[in-house]
Amino acid sequence: MEKARIFNIERYAIEDGPGIRTVVFLKGCKLRCKWCANPESQSFEKEVLVKANACIGCGKCELICPNKAIKHTPLMGYITQQDLCSHCSICIDNCFEDARTLMGTDYTVDELIKELLKDEQYFEMSGGGVTFSGGEPLFYSVFIKECALKLKDRNITTLIETCGHVPLDNIKIVHEVVDYIYYDFKEIDPEKHKEFTGFDNKLILENLNWLDKNYKGKLSVRYPYIPGHNDSKEDVEGFLE
Repeated sequence: MEKARIFNIERYAIEDGPGIRTVVFLKGCKLRCKWCANPESQSFEKEVLVKANACIGCGKCELICPNKAIKHTPLMGYITQQDLCSHCSICIDNCFEDARTLMGTDYTVDELIKELLKDEQYFEMSGGGVTFSGGEPLFYSVFIKECALKLKDRNITTLIETCGHVPLDNIKIVHEVVDYIYYDFKEIDPEKHKEFTGFDNKLILENLNWLDKNYKGKLSVRYPYIPGHNDSKEDVEGFLE
């Protein structure tokens, strides 16, 4: 049974596509953008994270962890060593300040659809739908395709927010079933792109060209304008060209 690892489901999103949408954040991305808004999305693995502003420093989590995976780090607090963590959630369940959280829950298609249909009335009233974001959602193309087909049966639209750094075959799996694609293009200069994200933009440009020729839905190319990184006149004009 196809599954996907999800680290957040955000309801009443109004900036991730038309209407009122529910955004499904999928875990894992190959890029390492220096300005990443969701660094917890980068790893494909489950992670236990601590909210530093909520932690009171009682140290209980360190004492009860069966794998001794939690260590106190000056200035950072009680940090989980992910390679030792078994994701048993004991530290989460016993944190009275709700300062610890597990990033990454595996869903089947049917489990996610059941959760998404709780918002069906909002979609119907607003012309909204479901947006798959991340991380990089196109690493879960088969899962998204199955979800999109079930949602389409109920007249619910689907949208993918992607950085485009995936195998073309992943895009081909979903391009005929999703209604919208938001494609983030971060930097026209390949060397600067590599400096900022860890990879050049060759694959991203190739995939964008393929979508331009073959995708029949609504394609929007977006430029994240990051001061000090890709905000020069040459960067912007190169993107527009």
